[in-house]
Amino acid sequence: MPLPENFSEWKHLQDQIGRYHNKEVHKFFKNTNSDNFSTPKEHLKHACLMKNSDTSDMTLLRKLLFEFDAGHAQSLQAPIYGIPVNDFQGEVIFKPQVHLHFQERYPYIADRIRAVRGEISFRIMNETGESWSRAKSEELARDIKREFATPIFIWNKGKYVYYYKDHEHGYQFRLYVTSKSEGERITRAVLGVRGHTFNDDFSDYVENSRTYPNNPGNHTIYGQSVPKPVRRPTADIRFRYAQLFLHGRTKVINLVSTPEVGLKQVIERLNTV
Repeated sequence: MPLPENFSEWKHLQDQIGRYHNKEVHKFFKNTNSDNFSTPKEHLKHACLMKNSDTSDMTLLRKLLFEFDAGHAQSLQAPIYGIPVNDFQGEVIFKPQVHLHFQERYPYIADRIRAVRGEISFRIMNETGESWSRAKSEELARDIKREFATPIFIWNKGKYVYYYKDHEHGYQFRLYVTSKSEGERITRAVLGVRGHTFNDDFSDYVENSRTYPNNPGNHTIYGQSVPKPVRRPTADIRFRYAQLFLHGRTKVINLVSTPEVGLKQVIERLNTV
């Protein structure tokens, strides 16, 4: 369909931004009136809501006010229990660590608000932060890309536990899987990055008959009904990216990333609004 006459790129862009933004504002300021100014919270909600008469500068300012001053941007990152890197490295000396990250593709099953994620890490026992080089990072990245990114590796995450422990080579896996064969398949792929041979003597597999529903329902916390945490969710999670951590370096080294989540996922989410 051709663009209509007198089509305004700005008005079209403004409508698309406001459509999603205002929905998030109403959700964030639930039970807060935006037409009265009797409380500071009502003032803030009214200021965050985009209006059709807004200029481009006002649209940007309302976005910044909502995300940073009102605090909505914290929803972009799930809360994490942890300690500062410098404090950790001051107490613990470790071999170079590789972290492989996985994530469920949107749309998420069971109407979850967050994707199921997974992480597999291993150590490079014959290296240190001092001996590591950029050339070694590039070689490692090629090996990871071969095993996990061409094509994208899919981990069938489940409720059973697969163990693989080979301390000599830096492996100590505890994988939630749907079957023993799935745990072995994942382990072989990780070992393939370093060119190590799989040894069944290092593996173990534990089944259980407990029920771990993907949608466990809600419970009341602090007077509000919120979803219960999902324990051992069953979902297909896809390789997203790989990072390297070196002792003595506070910044992570990004090795491999995939376009699995990006503009395409953003568009998919906007289409559901």
